[in-house]
Amino acid sequence: MKNLAFIRLLHRQGIEQSLLPEPLSFTSVLTFHDAVEMFLIVTAEHLGAVLKDRDPFIKRFFEGLHPSVFPSGVELQGQYGVKRLNDLRNGFKHTAGFPGPQAINDAKADTARFLEENTPRVFGLTFEGIDLAEVVQHDQTRAHLKRAAHLDAEGKRMEAMGTLAVAFEQLMTDQVNDAEAARGLSAYSFGTRMSQHALRRDQVQAVLHQPDHASRRGAPTRAAETLAREYTHTRDVTRALQEGMRLMALGVDFHQYQRFTQLTPAVGYTYGNGAEPRYSAEPGYAPNQIEFDFCRQFVITVALRLIEINARAVPPSWR
Repeated sequence: MKNLAFIRLLHRQGIEQSLLPEPLSFTSVLTFHDAVEMFLIVTAEHLGAVLKDRDPFIKRFFEGLHPSVFPSGVELQGQYGVKRLNDLRNGFKHTAGFPGPQAINDAKADTARFLEENTPRVFGLTFEGIDLAEVVQHDQTRAHLKRAAHLDAEGKRMEAMGTLAVAFEQLMTDQVNDAEAARGLSAYSFGTRMSQHALRRDQVQAVLHQPDHASRRGAPTRAAETLAREYTHTRDVTRALQEGMRLMALGVDFHQYQRFTQLTPAVGYTYGNGAEPRYSAEPGYAPNQIEFDFCRQFVITVALRLIEINARAVPPSWR
C-alpha cells in the first residue's frame, strides 16, 4: 500500500506542476511518466512476473504482463495513452522537445485514465481509494489519520473530525518547537504560543480593580474596564496574527486552514491518567463525507509540506 500511496502522491505532484506557467509546467511530463512507470513496476512485482529489461517500454509491460504471455498476468488498459506519454517524455528528456499546453493536458488525462482503469484490475481497489496517509512520515500523525478513518467508518463523525483537529494541532506544535534552538522555539514559532484558555475580559477587569495592598485602592472601575478591554483585544489580535504568520511561513493554504477550522470541532482536554481530548461543537454540527475527506486530506497535505520544509532546512553538506 505504501508504494501505491507514493504513486498517487507522484500523480498529485504532476497535476500541481501541470498548473504552473511555462516552462515550470514542463516537468509535469516527467512526473506523470514516473508515476505510470512505477505503477507498472509495482504491478509486475505484485503479480510475480519477471520481465525482459531490454524490451522496449511498452512491449515490456503491456505484452510482458498479458495473460497470453504470463498466465497470472493482467490485460492492462490505456496502452496508446501511455505510448503517447512515453514518446512525449523521451522527446523532452533526450532531445529538448518542450511540451506545449495541449501535450501537457493530454499527458495529464492519459495518466489519470491509465491509473483509474488499472488500479482496480490489478489491486482490487479504486485509485482514489489509495490512502495517502501511508506516505506521512510522522508516526503520530499517521496514527491519528488512520484512527480518524476508522472512527468515520464506524459512524463516529464527531470523534473522527476531532481526531483530525488533534493531529493538526500536534503537527504545528512539533514544528514550532525545536529543542536545539534558543528557548526551544524554531524559526517558525514567532514567539511562545499564546494560550487559548486565557482570562475573560471581566476577569481581567476584576484583577485590575483589586487593591494590591490592604491600605490602597485598586484601579478605578472605569479605568479597569477600559484597560481590560484594550488588553484582551490586543491579546486576541496578537494570537490570531501569530497563528496566521506561522501558517503563511510554512506555506499552508490559509483559506483551506480556515475551512478546516470551521469544519472541525473545538478540542479541549481532560487531565487524569494522561490528557484525553474532548470535542465540542455548535448544535446541529453534522459534517458530511466530502467535508471529512477534505479535512483528512488537508492534514496529509500539511504533513507532507512540513516534511519538505524540514528536508530543506539545512543544506545536506552541513549535516
